Amino acid sequence: MTENQLQFRVGLLVIAAFAATVTLIFRFGEMRWFLEPAYSLTIHFTEAPGVQPGTPVRKNGVGIGTVRKVLFDEEKGGVTVIIDVKERFPLRSDSRPLLVRTILGDASLEFSPGTSRKAYVPGAKIEGIAAEDPLKMVARLEGTLTETLNSFAKTSNEWGLVAKSVNDLIDTRRGNLDLVVEQAAESLHQFTLVMRSTNKLLSDPKTEEALRVTLEAMPKIVMDTRRTILAINSAIVKVDQNLSNLQQMTKPLAERSETIAVKLEGSITNLEVLLAELSQFSKAINDNDGTLRLLATDPQLYRNMNESAATLQTLLKNLDPTIKDLRIFADKVARHPELIGVGGAFRGSSGVK
Repeated sequence: MTENQLQFRVGLLVIAAFAATVTLIFRFGEMRWFLEPAYSLTIHFTEAPGVQPGTPVRKNGVGIGTVRKVLFDEEKGGVTVIIDVKERFPLRSDSRPLLVRTILGDASLEFSPGTSRKAYVPGAKIEGIAAEDPLKMVARLEGTLTETLNSFAKTSNEWGLVAKSVNDLIDTRRGNLDLVVEQAAESLHQFTLVMRSTNKLLSDPKTEEALRVTLEAMPKIVMDTRRTILAINSAIVKVDQNLSNLQQMTKPLAERSETIAVKLEGSITNLEVLLAELSQFSKAINDNDGTLRLLATDPQLYRNMNESAATLQTLLKNLDPTIKDLRIFADKVARHPELIGVGGAFRGSSGVK
């Protein structure tokens, strides 16, 4: 093997190793994302601290893209962020981006899942939600805590003044205070008498038995009341359903009420005409000189019609042989047409119809 061949093979091995390394990087690393097709979306934020090109875009904690560009919005004010999202991660049209920041200052865009069936079209403009800065929240909390402590200090001072005022009042109003104590003792004595009377009333065996029976019946009364309320609710629901069904049934009638009224009026008019005609027909039947009256009451006319029917039946019986002869004649003519003319005498027949 010559030196040139050895160098060629070594170079070919280096090239193959480099190609394999690049392939593995694109296959198992993040570099493959640069080759995937993506679509862009525009997001408007009132402020976007920590956002810069390359900031990750996530959905449910999974990376779906990156920030491509950050611009100031001259029309609305605030910041416009242009992101690139991989095509295999469609975003629903009601999904909203939230700017998330950690205490260390790292930022990311987190999309909510959304429930709409439609997806954002490429280039769509979305209104984003800027997250609160944790440091600002701590600063506001510190100010609020300071105000709270100052309020506690003022309250303590006020309670000190109140205690001093009470002590001064006790020192200066000692006689009135003794009177108040005596009245309180008398009230307590009266309350004791009332309690003793109550104890005597409750200690009565009949009262205790009645109270016990009432307490035992209370759960049953509550259950009966609950069942009654449930039955009333069920009845109300059924009445509501019946009214709804009745409304659905009468709604088509109400919509066609004018047409139904017109048709009903026409039917009544036709019925009146028919009744008038029936009245005339009944008068014609009841008229002594009418044809229908004579047809129904004259026995001679009935006998004439009966004799005519008998004569017609006899005539039909007499015509039956003639009809049979005509059928035989037609059959013979069909089989031997030469019997009815000169042409038939010159042209024979096979005898078949």
